[in-house]
Order: sequence, then structure tokens, then C-alpha cells
Amino acid sequence: MKFCLPTIRSRRSIGFTLPEVLIAATLFILLMGGVIAANLFGMRMSQLTQTKLKAGDDARKALGMLTDEIRCAKAISLGNVSNGVFVALLDGDAQTSTALMVQQTTNASNYVIYFVNANDRSFRRTLSSGRGTSVVAASVTNSTVFTALDCLGKVLTNNQNNPVIHVALEFYRAQPNLPTPDYYKLETAATRRVLE
Repeated sequence: MKFCLPTIRSRRSIGFTLPEVLIAATLFILLMGGVIAANLFGMRMSQLTQTKLKAGDDARKALGMLTDEIRCAKAISLGNVSNGVFVALLDGDAQTSTALMVQQTTNASNYVIYFVNANDRSFRRTLSSGRGTSVVAASVTNSTVFTALDCLGKVLTNNQNNPVIHVALEFYRAQPNLPTPDYYKLETAATRRVLE
């Protein structure tokens, strides 16, 4: 039976030299700095993307509700809101406006109004029941939101029974940590399904 005795190693093979330790520490610090910088960049991009997705999601929900109400409406009127009162456009005027009144029933006192508030440039939805006004979109930049079109895409000059309501909403949303806000433009068109 043979026993192996540990060999005596030289002092030089036991540890690292000072230059080796300094190089290894420098590489470790650079690697950890890169990992931290990549993580911070990823968190910032995630925050910016979430803000954009939320703006798009809110706008899609609002326009989805608006188009659903237009499709189920019994009557639609374009006009303007001044001092909290809806004033419909007259026949002979181009049917482009900042407000839209949607009546879901034949009862004229039951309606929903979508309009641009000129004071704070917000796009709002209000109910006839008086439950208040809700802000659909803030920081609206265009003044004409609603346009009534015929089947060929021409702007109407009277209140027809079956107009296509074109909605164009332009707004901006401030981004955190960015000097300029993001600009959004949403367009849709809808018409009533039940014509009388």
C-alpha cells in the first residue's frame, strides 16, 4: 500500500498576485456596472412603454364606447357646447363640430353628449341624468372633433337620417423624464345600425 504525502508547494502557487487581484476586481466592477446600467435602462423603457400603452388603451376604450353608442342610437345631432348647453348645428351649415349628442331612446330628455371643453382642452362625456361629466381624454389639440359624412365621404350640410360620424381626436400626453410630450391621433367612423 502506497501513501501519498502532500507535496510542499511553493508560496507563489498558493494565492494571487496583487496585479491579478486588481485586474479581477476591475473586471468585476465593470461587469456589475454594465448589469446595473442595463437594468436601469430596462426599467426606464418599461415605464415609457407602460405610459404609451395606457394612453392607447384608455383612448381605445373611450372610442369603443362612443362608437357603440353611435351604432345603437335612435338620433344623433352635431353641435357645440357653450356655457354647458348643447346647441345643434343648423341645416345649411357644414356638419363639423366640437360636440355630439347621442339619444339612445326616443325620449328627448335621455341623451349623452361628447364635447371638447375649450377651457381645459379636454374631451368629455356627460349624461343627461346629471351624474356629472367624465374626462375621456386630456390635452386635446384639435378643435373640430366630429364630422358628419355621407356614404361617399363628403361633408354633409344638413342633418340627414343616416350620416357616418367621423371622429378625429388629436391629443398629447406628457412623458416622465422626457422634454417633449408624445402626440397621439385617433380616428374612427361609425353610423347608426337602426335607421328609421
